[in-house]
Amino acid sequence: MNDTLKRLLLWIAIVAALYTIAKVAEVEDLDGPRRPLPPSPAQPPAWSNPTPATPPAGRTPEQPTFDISVRESAVQGDSIGTAFQVAPRTWVTARHVVETCSRSYIRVQGKWQEVQSVKMHDAADVAVIVSPLHDGASRIGLTDRLPVMDQDGFHYGFPQGIPSSLYTRFVGMARIRPGRPGTPIVRGWVWAEQARSPSSTGSLGGISGGPQVDRTGAVQGITVLHSERAGRVTTTPTQRAKELLPTQVPYVTAGGTTITPRDYAQHGAQVRDSGAVALVFCSLKGKTRPRS
Repeated sequence: MNDTLKRLLLWIAIVAALYTIAKVAEVEDLDGPRRPLPPSPAQPPAWSNPTPATPPAGRTPEQPTFDISVRESAVQGDSIGTAFQVAPRTWVTARHVVETCSRSYIRVQGKWQEVQSVKMHDAADVAVIVSPLHDGASRIGLTDRLPVMDQDGFHYGFPQGIPSSLYTRFVGMARIRPGRPGTPIVRGWVWAEQARSPSSTGSLGGISGGPQVDRTGAVQGITVLHSERAGRVTTTPTQRAKELLPTQVPYVTAGGTTITPRDYAQHGAQVRDSGAVALVFCSLKGKTRPRS
């Protein structure tokens, strides 16, 4: 066998060996552990603005200046309220919206879902509910910044079942005395009503559980009480809601937008349309369902 033939056979052997190694590596890669799928995109915020407002600054009262006694409602039946989403499938509302319900439902982006679980605060009028389906609805961030005197507040929800927005001004801290014996006294924030959209008068029943946000769009409180005669609204501080939420739900410094008394209603429509603020239906005996 001459040298040329030997070199040719050696070259063929080398190529064959390299081909075999490549096929083995390919099989090992296919049979080995799969790469994880890319994470699903984060939930979009309910709103944003290229020039977001700075948080309001000023003085927060250290002592209550209002004393509020809460009386239990004599009428017991199906009812409605509001909730807002702070994390996927996780919603904050008022405790009294869901505490008497045998079954409760939440309407997210036009579709009703039966609430999967409810966690209620032992003392404060706040609850956290979980919806069964993740549908990409937006969220609103909670802040631990306290309201300051005379700052603007904006409340969103469904009073009387009607999508509505409320503009208020912060006037002080309240001592809230619940009507049930043995329930501890709690504190809340008091807001003086300035305007409604759409314009209306009378009770705001149904807005309970909705968010109160500052001019940056960050949630400072949960709307829980309305005094029609005095024209005042009371909120539960977000810190009480945080006591029920998982640690993965963080506070935000600001909400990322700019809300003013001129355009607060447009922002309300935005958060409702995005699914961040939703209507809640309480079935007292569990035999009724919300209408579509």
